[in-house]
Amino acid sequence: MMFSKADAISFRRDIQSLAPLSLDRIHELAPSVFAEHGAQHVSDRYTHISTIEVVKGLMGEGFQPVYVTQSRARLENKIGFTKHLMRFRHVDARPVSGGLYPELVLINSHDGLSSYKLIAGVFRLICTNGLMAGNKYEEVRVRHQGNIIDNVIQGSYEVMDSATHMLEAAQEMSEIRLQPEEQLAFARAAHAIRFEEGDNMGAAIEPQQLIRARRRQEVGATDLFTTFNIAQENIIKGGQSGWTRDANGRHRRTSMRAVNSIDENTKLNRALWTLTEEMRKLKSA
Repeated sequence: MMFSKADAISFRRDIQSLAPLSLDRIHELAPSVFAEHGAQHVSDRYTHISTIEVVKGLMGEGFQPVYVTQSRARLENKIGFTKHLMRFRHVDARPVSGGLYPELVLINSHDGLSSYKLIAGVFRLICTNGLMAGNKYEEVRVRHQGNIIDNVIQGSYEVMDSATHMLEAAQEMSEIRLQPEEQLAFARAAHAIRFEEGDNMGAAIEPQQLIRARRRQEVGATDLFTTFNIAQENIIKGGQSGWTRDANGRHRRTSMRAVNSIDENTKLNRALWTLTEEMRKLKSA
């Protein structure tokens, strides 16, 4: 079999997405994970356990860090303490049909505004998408008090059970075929989730653009899970273009921005998963 240059690049990307991150790489990408104390304004009840100590505890249980990002600090006194998101994959995890891996999503900050939050996740190899469960799945919060590391580890196993249920749901979604009008209805709902009413960007981007495949393997796909994945990737990564009007009423071309905020990314991911679950219920009834 002959591989094109694009196939080779995709293969290298896929292999990289499966490789665990070293502690040095985590520090490079998200130094707030290594904060040695809380921000100056945190409460006296705040118990500081650096996220990296939690990461080491999870690694000792076989959870390997595979992705990390942190928020930008808008205020000087929050530099080094901002919210960060990490994704973990257990060393024993094996992909199910469609190249799906169960994952653990960990969110925390050291500025006193966020407890440790654990959410079930799924990673899709074909598009390196990191998906998050909707609100019906197990979610664990651990406050910055008490035995934080043990509580996070215990919560991780509870959440990973939900990740397994997500894989089962994903398999069911992949077996559901949507008619063109149903795919468009899904796109319209996803569009409403992404854009608030009156948003100029929302007026510039058509709903059908959100279900336009980015890669040839997905062109023409009609199953619910692929439709959801295409919409999720387009919404999170952005890049779609359209026409809008400036303050003087002149037409100008604009592009949909990527979603870089941890809070917005999490909110959109979970809302899109919930939308897909509801569509699954309707189609299975």
